[in-house]
Amino acid sequence: MFRLAVAIFAVQAGFHGFTASLPLALYRAGLPDAQIGVIVGIASVVQVPAALVAGALIDRFGGLRLFWVGAAAYLAGALVLLVPGVEPGGSALPFLAARVLQGIGIASVIPSALSLVSGLVPHTRQGFGLAFIGSAHNLTMGIMPPISLAILGAGTSLHPVALTVVAAVLVGAALSVGLPARGQLAADVVAPEGRVHRRFGLSYRTAWTLPLLMSILFVAHWGVVVAYLPQRAELAGASVGPFFAADALAIIALRVPTGWLADRVAPRRLVLAGLFVTLVSLLLLLPRPTTTLLILAGIGTGAGGGLIVSPLLLELSRRSSDADRGSAFALFSVAFALALALGSVGGAPIVALGGFEPAMVAGIAGVVGAGLVALVDPSMRGTAPVPRVEGAAALAGPAADGPGIIEVPQAGHAGGTGPTGSVG
Repeated sequence: MFRLAVAIFAVQAGFHGFTASLPLALYRAGLPDAQIGVIVGIASVVQVPAALVAGALIDRFGGLRLFWVGAAAYLAGALVLLVPGVEPGGSALPFLAARVLQGIGIASVIPSALSLVSGLVPHTRQGFGLAFIGSAHNLTMGIMPPISLAILGAGTSLHPVALTVVAAVLVGAALSVGLPARGQLAADVVAPEGRVHRRFGLSYRTAWTLPLLMSILFVAHWGVVVAYLPQRAELAGASVGPFFAADALAIIALRVPTGWLADRVAPRRLVLAGLFVTLVSLLLLLPRPTTTLLILAGIGTGAGGGLIVSPLLLELSRRSSDADRGSAFALFSVAFALALALGSVGGAPIVALGGFEPAMVAGIAGVVGAGLVALVDPSMRGTAPVPRVEGAAALAGPAADGPGIIEVPQAGHAGGTGPTGSVG
């Protein structure tokens, strides 16, 4: 599992190497905020159909192959930005193409890596395993923005940043060679009970609906942050790099402990606590930004994310079998992409008309909405522990028989408190 964590840490530089550097370079080249938001947000728009395709392919061919597909897309996106003459002051088409490839990359890499966890750790430690892999991604999310800003310096050329990204992605792809091709074999698993919809190779369980809705509402604020906060901070003379670093360090500090707790306590408590911390932190982004305020806000948003994401991922894993877990995590990626597009592209007209603050208020409203969904999802209260049963029955996990509802398995469908298998 450690090798998978290092691999995803390196490969995800293909996306997060441009999280802060790309919008800042475009801003310095004189592009308006609305156009920057569209360029940045197109990756999230593309991620939606790409993740749907990736989920079906993961279920069929295994996560490792799709991990390599995502790494190849990241490489292609970075190489586009290395083409001579491609500079922020020129045509926007190369930047749109690069973001499209980055959207394909993240749609493939994240769900494929998460789907491999079920084959690397015992089913009773899936929360911990998912959190560990997720924390590696979060580490990239925190380290790469300030590194990319340092490489960018005071200029606008993204060529040095793209070269760094190419090297990191190649290292990560090499480290993944030899990992298991997939998690638990679908033939070894008894699927959770409940209605499953399958079309074009992609599966959907009604029990996934509320966790996915919570993800969309919660993550929408991050689309506003990524697309519009860097240039807002630049204009105010503040440094946005420490914000992303603080966010990542906080989420890294909490992801693994939260994953451990998610295996043992009701997820609703963790999710509501995280939403409250996030809401308070986003309020700090409404006044004129200073570096100190940004650091405090980053600590809070990271802590909130650390408390929320692990329980949501574990809920999806518990409500899935290994035959459709790739689809579950791909749809989780879709939910994140829709939320980021909602915040960045959907926020563009709000920013154009009223500025950053109204867009941020809309993001805060989404956080409140996620809290309401958590309150109405009965399964988020947790289930009583049941004895562990060895063999295929133990892998069956809790039975999901309706939207967001998990029942304690009856005889013949034992599951225990852990998830059945292997996650913005």
